[in-house]
Amino acid sequence: MAIKKIRIFPPIGIARVGNSESDFFLGPEIPGTVSLPQGGYRDASKCIKRQGARFHLFAYNEMDQLIGEINANDADITWSVHIANTKASAEWFGRKDDPKRLRNANIVGDRSELNLDAGNQVVTGKNPNFADLSSSLRSRHAIDLMVNKVLFGKPVSVQMGTILTDDNGLLVVLGGRGKAESPTGRTLQDAEHPDPAHPSDFANHDEWYDDVADGSVSAVVTLRDGSIPQVTPAWVVTAPPKYAPGLQHPVTLYDTILQVMVDRNLLPDVTAASGYQPLYSRDILPILQRAFNMRWVYANGAANLPALNFHRIFSHLPPAARKAVFNKLGRPSSMMGEPAANGGDMPRMWSDRYDKAFRNGTLTRIQYANMSLWADGSFIDDSTNTPVAPVAISPGGLTRAALEPCIGAPFYPGIEASWKLRDEYPFVEPFRIDASSIQPGDVSKQMSLPWQSDFLDCAVEPADSAGQLVWWPAQRPINVIANGNAYVPWAREKTGSTNELDSDAMVEKWWMLGFLLEQDDHTFIEVDRIDF
Repeated sequence: MAIKKIRIFPPIGIARVGNSESDFFLGPEIPGTVSLPQGGYRDASKCIKRQGARFHLFAYNEMDQLIGEINANDADITWSVHIANTKASAEWFGRKDDPKRLRNANIVGDRSELNLDAGNQVVTGKNPNFADLSSSLRSRHAIDLMVNKVLFGKPVSVQMGTILTDDNGLLVVLGGRGKAESPTGRTLQDAEHPDPAHPSDFANHDEWYDDVADGSVSAVVTLRDGSIPQVTPAWVVTAPPKYAPGLQHPVTLYDTILQVMVDRNLLPDVTAASGYQPLYSRDILPILQRAFNMRWVYANGAANLPALNFHRIFSHLPPAARKAVFNKLGRPSSMMGEPAANGGDMPRMWSDRYDKAFRNGTLTRIQYANMSLWADGSFIDDSTNTPVAPVAISPGGLTRAALEPCIGAPFYPGIEASWKLRDEYPFVEPFRIDASSIQPGDVSKQMSLPWQSDFLDCAVEPADSAGQLVWWPAQRPINVIANGNAYVPWAREKTGSTNELDSDAMVEKWWMLGFLLEQDDHTFIEVDRIDF
């Protein structure tokens, strides 16, 4: 069949920062798997490895039917990547109806001078040294995305990431180095430089920059017959590390964008179809498992179920028990991100509307519908089947695998992306941002500046009407089990301490914090913490 179109997958790729100079690893490419790097998440010098987002090319015929994957064995491929960080020039508001705040509002004129823009960079060819990660970063098939400029009157040099090809000529985008600083020497607390003209809060600090970014991924593909088919571009987001890589948030970014695709008529709502039944292993168990696993990242998380084979308990709950579980869920409102319309108080997380008088956040409407069908007994029970993980890389699998480790709610502002991705930015097809309608830096501009400040602050907070509500513990643990069975704060100052870091210490020591990894007995324990 003749190739008429090529699509880049995943449509939204996720890279992550790290301060390792030599090692990196590839993010998950198959749903339900965890990318456990050889040797762990730290290199030999104990620095955090960067996560790479690998992009694949899938060919389609004139009927828009999938033909298969192609690589540099089938064509000459030239990749182009353009990422930027535009936080310092952005207009920030936590949610749509918040008062808008212009960061660095005292700077007028050409405010693009506040941006860190790596420009359009090109890489091509097979990287024969890809198996040797350190060598592959030094090859001619790798380009560091450097920005050298004067920012706030001071010269700065920032590595925004690295692009390289693998041994099949596919693109890999790595995150930056996790760098954040104020060229003028301002502290995050403004203790040394108090200035009413530059107020600080959890997500906004003037005269600061960091190196997380986002932007477009495109390619020119020349097939062996000389034809050059149209290539649909993708997007890449570089983000902070995920310190609990084996855990997922109750609402992932995949869940949220899936709901957006249904709401915008880019995908059908299968939960509303006559006769539809959710599949237990795919649609129900992940929600229950995510809630159950909060016990490993939050001391107040439920711990009254055995850790081993608990899914068999859930799968064989009697009708009354399933109904009781479902009745604990808050009913989603018609607007995503809003507090629960009514119902129960689970999941015990914030909504976008960060107001202590409001109720907790909710699952998406699709998730809630699946749970309702499960409660009514209208589901396909495959719990007794031996789980068979998919082994083949596919377009849909790449899409889901990239986004499920990311935070889909609440967005105030979020970790990898904000409510703008959910509510404002256009999509041309399922999960694919319209790259012609937004600019590099748009997805990450609503994120905290620097990322370390909100990452530290958003752990758990009391809400008047709902007790303690969490933010993103699957990304940024609240409490962890370390050196025994006692919970300790994850962002603690030192071994044996219960005091948390302050924001300025977090900027310096983010890479020293521990990872939460699954052990042989299926518990999740903090490992690889570097003592301050």
